[in-house]
Amino acid sequence: MPEFGSDSSFPTEEPVCIGIDLGTTHSLVSVFRDGKPELISNAHGDKLTPSIVGVLQDGQIVVGSAARELRVTAPERCAWVFKRYMGQERKLKLGDKEFTPHELSSLVLQSLRDDAAAHLNTEITDAVITVPAYFNDHQRTATRLAGEMAGLNVRRMINEPTAAALVYGFHAREEEKNLCVIDLGGGTFDVTVMEVFEGTLEIRATAGESMLGGEDFTDRMVSAVLAGEDTQLELAELQQPLRVSRLRGECEKAKRLLSKEESCKIRLPDQDGNFAESPKTYRLTRAEFSRMCD
Repeated sequence: MPEFGSDSSFPTEEPVCIGIDLGTTHSLVSVFRDGKPELISNAHGDKLTPSIVGVLQDGQIVVGSAARELRVTAPERCAWVFKRYMGQERKLKLGDKEFTPHELSSLVLQSLRDDAAAHLNTEITDAVITVPAYFNDHQRTATRLAGEMAGLNVRRMINEPTAAALVYGFHAREEEKNLCVIDLGGGTFDVTVMEVFEGTLEIRATAGESMLGGEDFTDRMVSAVLAGEDTQLELAELQQPLRVSRLRGECEKAKRLLSKEESCKIRLPDQDGNFAESPKTYRLTRAEFSRMCD
């Protein structure tokens, strides 16, 4: 009698199911192994994949880090923060191509799926995807459609705060309690109150703002450096796109630095997005940045 597994008539193993955090600024993919989630690195060795899609001059589509670089040199060929527009009937133009928000999201999901397949050395067909707790039916349907377009069977969509509570094991604790999960991301912000009882999690209330996140804090800094308000920032993006895109990258670095330092200097690019040998700088303190964001 053949050993178990040597006969092809035996049932095959259940397909690997990955977990995906489809974020506004960055996305991640993981697999649940040995009793805990394990983050999977992308082709560049990074856990975080920028949620950015770009189109090269030859029409090739790039996702992640490559698209982030293109965002600086050719911002008119890139799209980002499109998660904010999920479920809306709008088109985003990248060069001579047009995409809906869920089509762009599907390209990010496909990239994550491919990274997981390469890491696990197996075909990936199933996934669980997290969504903001305040997402409505249209936004959830668009997310599921994006997963299907990426070749994934979306088993479930889980609210992001619920996923966070599950990872930290609150559902496995015996005592009853109320939790408040605050999720401030790159482009969206939501607060959820949930109740833990008898090993289950139940959402009691949630509120969210789909147009508030880290990208907006960066934009406030860019506006201050340009000595204008948001409307003038939009005008500057149209008139001097390379300058603004390069400056946004410098402001993103400065924002992170101000988490540790009391002040920093921001290099100022010229109108073509280039830096002089000794570029002008803009000094910004943490207190000034806080006032901008208030």
